[in-house]
Amino acid sequence: MHLDQKYILYRQSVISYSVTGNGPQPVVCFHGFNESASSFSILENSGGRYTILAIDAPFHGHTSWKEGSRFTPDQLHEILHILLEAESCSPTQPLTLIGFSLGGRICLSYYQHYPQRVNRLLLLAPDGLKMSFWYWFSSHTLLGNRLFACTMKHPAWLIRFAGILHKTGLINAGVKKFVIHHLHQPQVREKLYTVWTAFRFFRPDIAQVKKAIAQKQTPVALYFGRYDKVIPAKRGSRFVKNIEAFAKTRVLEAGHRLLHHKTVQTALRDYTNVI
Repeated sequence: MHLDQKYILYRQSVISYSVTGNGPQPVVCFHGFNESASSFSILENSGGRYTILAIDAPFHGHTSWKEGSRFTPDQLHEILHILLEAESCSPTQPLTLIGFSLGGRICLSYYQHYPQRVNRLLLLAPDGLKMSFWYWFSSHTLLGNRLFACTMKHPAWLIRFAGILHKTGLINAGVKKFVIHHLHQPQVREKLYTVWTAFRFFRPDIAQVKKAIAQKQTPVALYFGRYDKVIPAKRGSRFVKNIEAFAKTRVLEAGHRLLHHKTVQTALRDYTNVI
């Protein structure tokens, strides 16, 4: 069995996704920024318990998004309903969600809005546990968004500024490396602006998420890289505080690219009963 590429229609858009398995329990996977559903190709062979669905998020992979610079948890809910029906899964069947980095933020926001639709969460270096001031400023304010758009067209000053901030200790080496790596590529700069702006509605309220986890007793597993400078592992420790009975965190000898780590790959296979 292999990961099949499929498509569904959503309003004016075409949503691309990959699927493997044909079990009654749906597992939905969300990739990180500038990646695609193929990030979860390690799950290409599954047993009969799960149907594993890896979605190309808007502006990623083979998805053609025509709904403007706006992507919301409510739209995702509608997409999942269509997707589950297309795969002959019950649209009311509780979902297991797996998310890496940006995909983790998607999972957290969706869970906040629709906790009754989720029965488990597996989060890998998830974004969204802490809202960066710079992300809020660039995506949630008119002035910040205009400055962000201008910077993506003329990034030289920000690259120099990132170097200054790093030297003064205001940002770490990982953030500086992220800035330089992405801003040197025009296509990636354009995608970064588009995605940050469109995904601004995926802004989880962590207090509400934790309250729902405790009330619903939702099992949550979080993995972090000890050397991850983008999503520090200490955010996981803060997140699980007071919900330790349901949320567990594990720190691996790795950086941010957790999907390439053997321990995570083994955990994913075990988590989804993949053989």
